[in-house]
Amino acid sequence: MRFKRVGRFGTTGALVAASLGASVVLTPSAASAESAWECYGTAVKRCAAVWWDETADTYRARAKITDVAGGGSYQVKVTDVKLQRFSGNGWVTLRTAADGDGWKDTEDLAGTTTVDPCKWPTSSFGVVATFSWKGASSGEKTWRPDNSWALLCD
Repeated sequence: MRFKRVGRFGTTGALVAASLGASVVLTPSAASAESAWECYGTAVKRCAAVWWDETADTYRARAKITDVAGGGSYQVKVTDVKLQRFSGNGWVTLRTAADGDGWKDTEDLAGTTTVDPCKWPTSSFGVVATFSWKGASSGEKTWRPDNSWALLCD
């Protein structure tokens, strides 16, 4: 059986959206790549996304950390990026990228290899990564955006 990809959507809020009433947001296929990032932080901006390659209909996890101009001159790195799917009982890791290339002066970006999300047509997908920074202060945070992504397959 061949799957046909018909659209991509994301949920915001808890992953058990049906039982907790989280909102579902449809993402048009023409959305810009930059709009896919979910970010937080001021002096050090940490971002993550489940990246959709619409030409191949595949997903990958991506994460980046940026020393924001005027924010304190930090060195940054992102490690241990994971693409996960929600199985109904919890998160299952599908792909991992250790990304041990070390500290960067301005920005570090890492990503996993791709998967075909239609192999799990009833699952939603998420990303989790570890972000580290050192400079005026130091820190490390493992973070997952408060949303998930899915591709509608038929």
